Amino acid sequence: MLQKAYNFITYWYFRYLLITELYMVEKWERHMFHIVLVIIFSLISLFNWTVTLSLVGYAVDNVKLNNFSLQMLGAVYS
Repeated sequence: MLQKAYNFITYWYFRYLLITELYMVEKWERHMFHIVLVIIFSLISLFNWTVTLSLVGYAVDNVKLNNFSLQMLGAVYS
């Protein structure tokens, strides 16, 4: 079972190296590429976590507030 998982991971890692053509660069260059890639994805995730989620939360709260005030207006004018 462990050997199958290892073979699966090495197969897809090899395909990744072929597709991105990283098999042609030196090992230190490959490591630098992976470090930069991890940093970029981390910054994108951080941005999504902090900015996008807070904006969505603000928009959802606004919609709830608007629906509530519309219901209150309907109750007052009925």
